[in-house]
Amino acid sequence: MKNDTQELEAIHMSIQTAELSLIGFDIEEQLNLSCGLMNIGRGTCSVRIIPISEQQFGKAEGWLNIEINRPFMKADIKLNEKAFFKVSKQLFKVTSRPVTLIILLDHPLSVNSKGDLLINRETKRLIKDISWILPIR
Repeated sequence: MKNDTQELEAIHMSIQTAELSLIGFDIEEQLNLSCGLMNIGRGTCSVRIIPISEQQFGKAEGWLNIEINRPFMKADIKLNEKAFFKVSKQLFKVTSRPVTLIILLDHPLSVNSKGDLLINRETKRLIKDISWILPIR
């Protein structure tokens, strides 16, 4: 039997839960998403999104950490304030289907024909970009 592999440049995630956290006396906002993986056989991803202001001289960026001992990933994403509040507003809308988050990686990940991720150690990838698929009805 041939063991075919596929290179994934993007990970598709279905958002299961979304929470807005207000942290500290300054009420700093952050979005916390719990996602199921769609194009990888099994696993979950915890996504933390925080806003950055122009005064912080930051740019939108993100990292994805993939554990080796269990099917779990953790993403940390920084968005400019305008993008952060636009995403937050859309996530507050009730839809009949889950929102999809697509994370574009700097280096592809390999999966086998069953969709199992093929890594042999904890892995960290730069997130090059993100996209959202929002159900309209």
